[in-house]
Amino acid sequence: MPPHEDHTPRWNIIDKLYNKIDKTLDKAFVDNKCSFIEVEIVILMVKEKLQQQKHELYTLYMSQREKDEGTPSKDDKESKDAPKNLYG
Repeated sequence: MPPHEDHTPRWNIIDKLYNKIDKTLDKAFVDNKCSFIEVEIVILMVKEKLQQQKHELYTLYMSQREKDEGTPSKDDKESKDAPKNLYG
């Protein structure tokens, strides 16, 4: 995907997904006689799953970025250490 399209939402897909979720919620209210609190709990669970997926993707991105940049050399690590007399 070109960089200028990275953050452009695909509204056709968003609309399809929303319609599916909306139909499922309507069916749950009618068929299963769900309460609002039950639906809220389901939505909370879905939000948590999305957060986990974002965290996993971010972790993969960071590990790939470290591989691409290479691991820091011993000299780089030593230069980032605190001075010996800093803590006492």
